[in-house]
Amino acid sequence: MTFDLGGQKTTVSRCGGSKGQLVVDGDFSNWPVKPKIDIPTGDHRISENDWRNVLGKMMFSVSDDIEPYGPTFRSMISYFVRRDSSGGFQEAQKNSTQQQNWNVQVNLAYLFGLDWQIPHKLQQVRLNEKSLAALRKEAKSGALGALIGNVGELRTKLTVAEREAKKLSEELSEYQVLPEYHELEKEASSLAVMISELTSENTLDMERIESLSMQLEGETPPEESVIEELYKEVGVVLPGLVRKRLDDVREFHSAVIRNRRIHLQGEIDDAISEIDKRNAKMAECDTRRKEIMHTLNSHGALDQFSKLQEELSRQRASVEELKKKVALAKQLDSTSTELTIERAQIKKDLIAHLDEKADLLGESIIIFEEFSKRISDHEGSLVVEPKDNGPEFSVNVEGKESKGIRNMQIFCFDMTLAVLWSRQQSGGPGFLIHDSHLFDGMDSRQVAKAIEIGAEQAKLKKFQYIVCINSDQLAAAEFSTGFDPFSYQNDVAITDATDDGGIFGMRLKE
Repeated sequence: MTFDLGGQKTTVSRCGGSKGQLVVDGDFSNWPVKPKIDIPTGDHRISENDWRNVLGKMMFSVSDDIEPYGPTFRSMISYFVRRDSSGGFQEAQKNSTQQQNWNVQVNLAYLFGLDWQIPHKLQQVRLNEKSLAALRKEAKSGALGALIGNVGELRTKLTVAEREAKKLSEELSEYQVLPEYHELEKEASSLAVMISELTSENTLDMERIESLSMQLEGETPPEESVIEELYKEVGVVLPGLVRKRLDDVREFHSAVIRNRRIHLQGEIDDAISEIDKRNAKMAECDTRRKEIMHTLNSHGALDQFSKLQEELSRQRASVEELKKKVALAKQLDSTSTELTIERAQIKKDLIAHLDEKADLLGESIIIFEEFSKRISDHEGSLVVEPKDNGPEFSVNVEGKESKGIRNMQIFCFDMTLAVLWSRQQSGGPGFLIHDSHLFDGMDSRQVAKAIEIGAEQAKLKKFQYIVCINSDQLAAAEFSTGFDPFSYQNDVAITDATDDGGIFGMRLKE
């Protein structure tokens, strides 16, 4: 392709074999990026990215590397060369169905001579709001471990956690470790068991003493009258037996009873002695047990100390996590408030800026409206409004749903941009291209009017208006008297009606 770039004739070509590289020829003295010479061929080559920067700088005085979300050559040139396959003929303000709102605002603001930094700042706010919303969503879903919550609730949890950590810390500072803690614990348990067993044995002996005492009280000699009566009966019943003297009998009974009482008393004394021994042992055990319990109460085991340390570490970690949660929750609330304030300030700045640029906007509106009046009875209006979501560019026209009317307004919109940029020092692209899709839905009179306006403005403003249109549609158009569209027709015709026809004069061989 050969075209004028920066007032100089420039030729550019590319082929599939040189991916990402273009061959250029022309005057490179004013180019922001100079092409490099390919030694084997002697060609001047430039990368795709550098080529876009050259075109952006030479046509629109802007670089694709200006910064993210800034105006770019590719977005702006698409208003001068719309593509139907990208949805470029759906809305006047959009050059593609996939074009995002920020891209529309930033690039149209630049093309209409407005401050593109305002919608650019708003896009940064949108990105921050999107990040904030994503973070809140992750917090609600638990992806961040329930990271975010109500600031007041988090503060309450933090206060409680700090108090628990303080208590554990104080307890550990006073904690005395006893290495033989568990051995003493076992000894105290054994002493308790021993005291219990001794107490049980004392109880049995006391019951035995009580029983022996009762037996002791019952051990008394029989009355003498009874014994004498017994002997009389024996003398009658057993005659001839040796009779013993009554005194001997009495003495015998007394000896038996005495021996019995001595025996019972001995057993009682033995039981009492055992009880005394056990009591002494119990006293000794109890004293030792009390000493151990006092030691255990004033000291602690090493494993318990370790557990307390682990609990303190866990509690301190919980405190730190809660502090981060509180800080982040406060930051989110603060950021949300700041973004709201920033968004409101941007709208305020936008309103002031549009007021400041009222004359410039008015000129664009008038140019658009004049074109709209000339091409159709359905007058359209170019509207630029300050909205909460940034500058809104729109075209208001009755019957906008009609494809023909919509395409007519797209023509007026593009032609307005072409006229505006023809006045710029860079001259803009220096051309405006419309293909046959733009004229679909228009009647023959409107097609003629659009081409006549394009020819007129191209001559007055010194830019090139290129129309790709089917020959039958061109022949049917109702042009004004004296206007000859065929005088502008390109010599190269794309046709297969004759043997010498074809694509740019070439035919594909079978």
